[in-house]
Amino acid sequence: MEVSKWINRAFPVFSSQDSVSDVLKVEEKYDFITVVVHDEAGKLLGVIKRKELANYAPEKKLAEIVKEPEYFSYDTDIIEDVVLMLIESHDLVIPVVSGDMNLKGVITVFDILEALMEFTSMDQKGVRISVVLGDKPGALKKVVDLLADNEINILSIVTSPGEDGKKNVIIRTSETDVGEIASIFNENDIEYDSIMEEEGFCD
Repeated sequence: MEVSKWINRAFPVFSSQDSVSDVLKVEEKYDFITVVVHDEAGKLLGVIKRKELANYAPEKKLAEIVKEPEYFSYDTDIIEDVVLMLIESHDLVIPVVSGDMNLKGVITVFDILEALMEFTSMDQKGVRISVVLGDKPGALKKVVDLLADNEINILSIVTSPGEDGKKNVIIRTSETDVGEIASIFNENDIEYDSIMEEEGFCD
């Protein structure tokens, strides 16, 4: 999924001609650690940590003190790219630009968490199935085919490495009858760690 869907346009950004005092006034209303600055043409100019502003006079222009950003994302990048940037930068905010470097907004750790919730369908009411499968071709297909044959709609599948050459798999379905799914798995000799209903976060 592209970053463009998750751009945070409410996050405060500043012009190169804004001063340190301008930032501090906004900071009284919004809590932010990273100051993101664009030039007069609207292109990304640089960033600076809010705590560093204490080293400068209130009238100092941001254009004179910001640093070229080491990390930024294009709006056409995918969310996974931004996750890696956030991990590498140890920051909470990554500026987002268009192909011609116009500043579109930012993406924050909290925006990533919201995206993750959508990726995994955590916000949807249904059933969460946890299974451990052999890490070999076809192991997951058997489970997916079984659910499809029983007309159970899959909302998301997430896998991660397990122990002893196994793979941990979390499957979320729109079916809410835990007993029905458990019976299907038991009748087909498919072991599972847990099958539980999830309320989701939908209104």
